[in-house]
Amino acid sequence: MGRRDDDWDDSAKTPRERFTGTPADRLVRLWRAEDPRFDELLDELLDNGRQAVIDVAVQKLRDDEQMAFMDDVESLSEMVDRVNDAGERTSASLYWFVAEVTDEAESAPPVHLLEQAFAGAELLAEGETLRLLPVWLDPEPLSYLDPSDRRALLRRIIASFEDAADHMEDQELTADPADGAGLLAFVGLFEQRLPDRDGEEGTAEDAYDEEAEAAEDARLLAALDVFSAAVAEVYAPITRCRSVGGLTDLLDFVAEEPWDDTAVLGDLGRFVDVASAEVEDGVVDAAVSWTPGMLEVGLSAADGRWLDSATFAVEEEQLTPAMEVLKRRCRTVRPAAKG
Repeated sequence: MGRRDDDWDDSAKTPRERFTGTPADRLVRLWRAEDPRFDELLDELLDNGRQAVIDVAVQKLRDDEQMAFMDDVESLSEMVDRVNDAGERTSASLYWFVAEVTDEAESAPPVHLLEQAFAGAELLAEGETLRLLPVWLDPEPLSYLDPSDRRALLRRIIASFEDAADHMEDQELTADPADGAGLLAFVGLFEQRLPDRDGEEGTAEDAYDEEAEAAEDARLLAALDVFSAAVAEVYAPITRCRSVGGLTDLLDFVAEEPWDDTAVLGDLGRFVDVASAEVEDGVVDAAVSWTPGMLEVGLSAADGRWLDSATFAVEEEQLTPAMEVLKRRCRTVRPAAKG
C-alpha cells in the first residue's frame, strides 16, 4: 500500500497517541501508516462481524481516501491465511466467476466440468487449487454483501461446501436458470500454498520483473479465452464464462457486460460445429491463414470435400485461444495453401 495522505504524519506522536482511541480510530491510523497491524485488526473486526466499525472508519477518512481504503478492506475480506487438511500453510480466498447461460442450464452448475476446464487452460500454477461451490448465484443480491458478509461466506465455505450452499440459498442469493437466460455467477475456494516461514523470501528485485509480469498477464488473458471456449464446448447451456477474481470485480463486470473480447471464440466454435453437422462422421479438417487482425478458416470433410469458409476478426492476443478452439474441434489444423 502506498501512503494515502502525503500531508499526514504522526511521527511526532508517541506510540500511545498513535494507536489509542476507538477501533475505528486505530483502523484509520494503522491504514494511513501502512502498519502491518492494520491487517491484523481488520481480520479481527471481519471475523467478529463488526461491520459498523469499518463504516465508522470510512466516515473518518477524507473523501479522496475512502475508495482506496475500501479497496483494501474488500480485498482482505475475501482472503485468509490458514492451515489446510494436509497441514500446509495456504492463502485461501473467494474466487468469483460470471457466466452467460441459457434457460436450458441445469439447476446447479456442473462444477466438475468447470474445474477441469479451468485446470486444462493452465490457469492454476503449482501449489494452487480451485474448488467450486455447486450453486448458481444472482449477481444483484450479491451487491449487498458488505466486507464482513464476504468474510463470513469465506469462513463458511472453508468449513463446509454443503453448509455454505444451504446458507446462500437461505439468504436468497441463489438463482435458477429456468427463470430466464442471462448473467449468473458462481464462486469457488482458491488456495495457494504459502512458502515455509523459514524459507527464502527473495529480494525485491527477484520479486518483480516488469517484462516477465507483462508476458504472464498476456498468457493469462489468452488462457481465460481458452477456458471460456472449453466451458462452452463441454456444457452448451453456458455460452460464455469468465473468471473475474473478487466480488467487486464481478459486480463491475456484470454492470459493464464486456463480452466482446470472447465473442469471436464462440462464433468460431459454432462455425466449426455447423460444418461438422453436415458430414456423417462429424470429422472436419481446417486450413487457416492469419493476417494482423483477421483469421481466415476453410473447412473440409475427411474425404477432402470442401465444406465452408469464413473470416473472423482475431487480434494477435486472441490467436492462441482461437487456434485452441480449432484444434479441439477439428481433426487437423494446417496453414492454408497460398494461391
